[in-house]
Amino acid sequence: MAEARLRTTTAEHACGVPGVPAVRHPVALGLLGTTLAWYDFFLYVSASAVVFRHHFFPSLGPYAQTLTFIGLYGAGVVARPAGGFLFGRLGDLRGRVAALVPALLVTGTASAAIGLLPTYAQIGPAAPPALVVLRLAQGIGLGGVCGPAAVIAVECSAPGRRGRVASWVQAGAPAGNLLAFGVVSAVSAPLTPAQYVNWGWRLPFFFSLLLVGMGLRARGRGRPAETPAFVSLRASGGEVPRPVAELVRRHPRRLLAAVAVAGGADVVLFTLSFPFVLPLLGAGGLSYPAQLVLTVLAPVVLVGLVPLFGALSDRYGRRRVCLAGTAVTAVWAALFFPLLLADRLPVTVAVCGVALVAFAAMYAPQAALVAELFPCGVRAVGTSAGFQLAGLCGGTLGVFATSWGVHRFATLAVVPAYACAALLAGGAALLVLPSRPPAGAS
Repeated sequence: MAEARLRTTTAEHACGVPGVPAVRHPVALGLLGTTLAWYDFFLYVSASAVVFRHHFFPSLGPYAQTLTFIGLYGAGVVARPAGGFLFGRLGDLRGRVAALVPALLVTGTASAAIGLLPTYAQIGPAAPPALVVLRLAQGIGLGGVCGPAAVIAVECSAPGRRGRVASWVQAGAPAGNLLAFGVVSAVSAPLTPAQYVNWGWRLPFFFSLLLVGMGLRARGRGRPAETPAFVSLRASGGEVPRPVAELVRRHPRRLLAAVAVAGGADVVLFTLSFPFVLPLLGAGGLSYPAQLVLTVLAPVVLVGLVPLFGALSDRYGRRRVCLAGTAVTAVWAALFFPLLLADRLPVTVAVCGVALVAFAAMYAPQAALVAELFPCGVRAVGTSAGFQLAGLCGGTLGVFATSWGVHRFATLAVVPAYACAALLAGGAALLVLPSRPPAGAS
C-alpha cells in the first residue's frame, strides 16, 4: 500500500497538479501512436496493390480497378483532416490523452475489421461499400492520432528536451513503414502466393490491435493521466469553448505556416520517396538486391537520425535545423534527374544518401515546431489540423497533381519539380514564422 501510494505521489508530482497523474511514457505513447498510423497506411497500400482488386472489385477492368484504389486511398487521406479537427477539438476540450485513446481505438478496430471483412465472393456487392466505410473510419482515426501524440510529447517534456522527445512522434513514419514491411514479409514467407492472397493477407491487419494495446499501456494505469499544461489550463478556467472557431479566427497565419512547413515533407514522403526513386535507380543500373537493401536500410537510418536531429533542434533551434534540411532536400530534388540522366549512378546513390540525412533534419523538429506554434487552448486542434491539412495538400493532392503532370507533359521530371516547389514554399514559411510564441503557449 505504501509503495503504491509512493508511485501515485511521484506521478502527481511529475504532472505538477495534486490528484492528477502524469502521462507515464510520453515517448512510447507518441511513437506507438504514429507508428500505428503509418503501419496501417503502408499496410493498406500494400494490400491494395496485391489483394483488394481480386477480392473486392473482381468485376472491374484493370483501369477501373486502379481508379477505384486511388479513390479509396484518397478517401482515407481526405478523412484524416476530419479526424484531425474532431479529435483535436476533443483534445482541447477534454484532454490530450482523452483524444488520443479513442483515436487509437478507432484506428485499430477499423484496421482489424478490414482483416475480418468478407470478400465480394462471399457477400456480393456489399463488400466494396463495407471496405470504403472501414477505410473512412481508419482515416478518421489516423487523423486523430498524430496531433495529440505530438502535443503530449511537447507538454510532458522540459523546454530544453521538447525537440528530442517530440521527434519520436516523427520517427513513427519510418518505423511504421519498416514494421509493415517486416510483418508482411514474415507472414508471407511460409505461405505460397495463393495462400497469402486467399487468407494470409488478413493477418497483418490484426497486428494493429497489439499496437493499440501497447499504446494504452504506455499512457499509464489507474486514473486517466493528462499533461501538465492541460491540467493547469483547466484549473485556471482557461479552456476555449470553441477551439476550431478560435483557431481559424485568431490564428490563421500560424495554421497556414504549419501546413506549409509540414506539407513540404509530405510531398517528399508521398511522391519523391524511395518507392519512386528506387525503380529509376534500377533502370539506371542499380541491382535488385541493392534496391531491396536500400528499401530496408532507409527507414532504419531514419529512425536513428530523427531523434538525433530532434535533439539538435533543442540546441540550435527548430527553425534553423528544419530550414537547413529543407534547403538541402530541395537542392537534391532539383539535381536528381540531371544526375540520373548523366548516367552517374554512384554519384546519384551517394546524393540520395545525403538527401536522406537532409530529410531527417527537415522532418525531425516538425512535431515540436508545429505544436509550439499554438497557444495551449487550441494547441491540439491546431497541431492536428496543421499536420492533416498538410497531408491532404502535400500528400493526396501532390500524388494527383504529379500524376496529371507526368501524363500531361510526358516526363517524370514533373515529380521532383513539384517537390522542389513545395519545399521552397515550406522554406519560405519557416523564414516568416512568428518570432514570438503565442500568448498562453506555456
